Amino acid sequence: MAVGGIVGTPFSPEDPVPRTSVLRQRVGVALMVLIFVAIVVVVVRNRESFVDTMRRVGPGGATLSLLAGVIGIGASGMQWRTVQGGLGIELRRSDALRVFFVSQLGKYLPGSVWPIVMQMEAARQRGASRKTVLAGNIVNLTIALATGLLIAAATLPFAYPQALQRYWWALAAAPLIVVLALPRSLPYLLDRVLSIVHRPPLGVALDSATVLRAAAWGALSWVGLGVHVAILAAALDGFSGALLVLCTGGMSLAVSAGVLFIPAPAGAGLREVVLAYVLSAVVTTGQALTVVVASRVILIVVDLLLAGAATVVGRQRQRSFLR
Repeated sequence: MAVGGIVGTPFSPEDPVPRTSVLRQRVGVALMVLIFVAIVVVVVRNRESFVDTMRRVGPGGATLSLLAGVIGIGASGMQWRTVQGGLGIELRRSDALRVFFVSQLGKYLPGSVWPIVMQMEAARQRGASRKTVLAGNIVNLTIALATGLLIAAATLPFAYPQALQRYWWALAAAPLIVVLALPRSLPYLLDRVLSIVHRPPLGVALDSATVLRAAAWGALSWVGLGVHVAILAAALDGFSGALLVLCTGGMSLAVSAGVLFIPAPAGAGLREVVLAYVLSAVVTTGQALTVVVASRVILIVVDLLLAGAATVVGRQRQRSFLR
């Protein structure tokens, strides 16, 4: 399969498996075990608040919140694929989403680098350049932050201006991030950095259409996540357009601030604090915390479902190809 201009060599079952490949497989298995242990720990620690919120929301509300979360995180996967494709890494949709959703499980480990490391390794196995994948992740993250901060800046002044006063430092970075998200900004800066360390340049650049498509997917992702939280909060305060605007802006600000807080896995800690503060505008502090915990557990389930579904679809396509 041609990926990023590189054609992979077919692998024969009779060929011996290199020792390095066996080592990578073992490391991959160990990493996935650690990820699932981390996920179980998060769920167990928050089980009481989660169960309490689910009782209030009910099966229908929980299902709708889950579906909205699928839309939100699924759109972020399409944004990643759009950016990587714009940089010359052309993956089939099933392959791209499998790489993205499985790698996203790495965010539950301490630090924010594991998803990128997993994506780089998976892309390398498909013939893509690690360097280009890394550049694509930086560009993708910048576009996600730009859309998230812009949505927060556009909604919270009307829904809950106190949140912007308290977390002004996150929005202060918005102008710079928006400039970096422009089509040629980051590729140019990355090429400059590579030249300083005496490495070959990327030699690729995004066009405006690609950036706009990626930003559209990013906007859909933030709206989906906002609806996901609003459905949970509506069980306590009743659903309204104002609540949807508040939750969309709050989730955009919270996740963006969490991404900027690198040491926490998946933005844990700061993201919850910011979102709970925003929700306290319409519910009590205790109720806001239960919504935040329920949201986190549901999004863990979404991550697992999407990773599992993408893996199953990918294997089915692989079997069909081998036949």
